[in-house]
Amino acid sequence: MIGDDLFFISMCKEKGGGMVLNKFFVGLVLLFCLLNISVNSFAEDYLSNNQVKAVAEPMLDNIMNGLSFDKYLTYTKDFDPELKVLGARTKFFQVSRYMQNSLGKYLSREYLGSLHKKQGIIVVLWKAVFSKSKDDILIKLIITKNNKKYFVSGVWLQ
Repeated sequence: MIGDDLFFISMCKEKGGGMVLNKFFVGLVLLFCLLNISVNSFAEDYLSNNQVKAVAEPMLDNIMNGLSFDKYLTYTKDFDPELKVLGARTKFFQVSRYMQNSLGKYLSREYLGSLHKKQGIIVVLWKAVFSKSKDDILIKLIITKNNKKYFVSGVWLQ
């Protein structure tokens, strides 16, 4: 507390018998306060790589189990409301059949990591192995947070 007072006082200068706050330092202090507030609020929502993995793995389990066993409700369990509308049942069965016919049976995956993007978007990446594909398949999952809950906002197999 005393250190803070000394810092504040050192930013003042004498002028006409009184202390006047230097405008530059006032701006600097305000900027520091704003940055501190925004960094702290970002830090509250920022997940470590292990935390992202813990959130994303069960979501991808649901997606892959749903696709593998034609279970639409399992597939869409963690989808955000907008994606649930886009992931209509008929489209789901087309994607499921295409995956099984082209890529084969889903065998395994390896977590590659995550990227934090603007507006709380998290991109999560895995390398997957399918029975009919000689190449590794990249799985990209987009996760967003709404009302303190994480949702799948996009999923791609490449």
